[in-house]
Amino acid sequence: MKNTLFILTEDLNNGVIQSQVFGHIDFMRKKKISNFSILYCYWNKVESRSSLEKIKFLKKKINKLNIYSLKIFPPSFPFSLNLNQDLILKFLLKKDINFDFVHARTDLCAVLAKKLKYIFKVTLIWDCRGYAPAEVEYSNTYFKLLKKLYLYYRFRQASKISDKVVVVSTALEQLVKNTGNLNTYLIPSVASNNLFFFDPKIRIKMRKKMKFNKSSIILIYSGSFKKYQMINETISFFRSIYSKNKNCYMIFLTNDQKIAKKYISGIRNILCFSVKQNEVNDYLNAADYAMMIRKKDLTNKTASPTKFSEYCLTGLNVITNSSVIDFYKFRNKVENIKDLNSCGIKVTSNIKRKNIADFYKQELSKESFIKKFETLYE
Repeated sequence: MKNTLFILTEDLNNGVIQSQVFGHIDFMRKKKISNFSILYCYWNKVESRSSLEKIKFLKKKINKLNIYSLKIFPPSFPFSLNLNQDLILKFLLKKDINFDFVHARTDLCAVLAKKLKYIFKVTLIWDCRGYAPAEVEYSNTYFKLLKKLYLYYRFRQASKISDKVVVVSTALEQLVKNTGNLNTYLIPSVASNNLFFFDPKIRIKMRKKMKFNKSSIILIYSGSFKKYQMINETISFFRSIYSKNKNCYMIFLTNDQKIAKKYISGIRNILCFSVKQNEVNDYLNAADYAMMIRKKDLTNKTASPTKFSEYCLTGLNVITNSSVIDFYKFRNKVENIKDLNSCGIKVTSNIKRKNIADFYKQELSKESFIKKFETLYE
């Protein structure tokens, strides 16, 4: 079995990281495709404190998973890319780590791994999960144009030095190919059907636990409260449904509890929970409709939200718009994608839920991409 060094800089307590990084590593190990070590790079010790604590927990919980942490220079620091490349190289040369691949999450990590690729003579895989220059529009930073130009340069650099590029959407794949790198692997943000599935017994148990009756209509949203998630529009939609049916409820599953309270305080029939990743499936089973509204811009055109896979593997109807193009294509195949402006709300039968879940097992489960993962790490 091959060995891979996974490099990342993001908060290890983030739900997306739990799913896309640790879920990926766990799946690859179980399928005997690759073993992994993790290098977590950070530059702000205060902001990274929870991640460093998480590492201690993960070392005890996950058998034989080596996790290393390294403080590097902030990306805004002059000449930080070259300085950090040297720091990482020096750090790993001192460690007795055997790896065949470097799996770099984000374009920043791919560029940071440049010297590792050549010194250790390994294959560099860039895990490209979005288009950073477009995401600048959602930030409050000054000099947006300059930042866009820099991120565009870094995007091209990452593409130029990477041997293989994982892309999550057809639009993102085209942007990578436009830089000259044609060795792309289109793998959307999938979820395991062992973790996300429809079970009528779980549905009954959870609805009973939350004191919903058989005719209650439950909408659900799982994820962060960032700007591009359009939370205000999601709440407005729920209010329009609630105005017609007082037996309608909205569940928010998020770790952004403080921010969530500002949005939903005083609104009737809205519930908000922070739950562990392995508990999300229970709440999705209890619900009838999932919400996923996004702006129609380049950020979302190139995106692939993991929540969509999780929603669909539990057989949920998804109320959305056409912003995430690659997922909207399933609309006419299984009819669980409901247009935000013209959807009727009613309880879906268990048979229909199972049919939806079975369809997406073949389309958006980790298990359905096993051959592509095998090719990626060979």
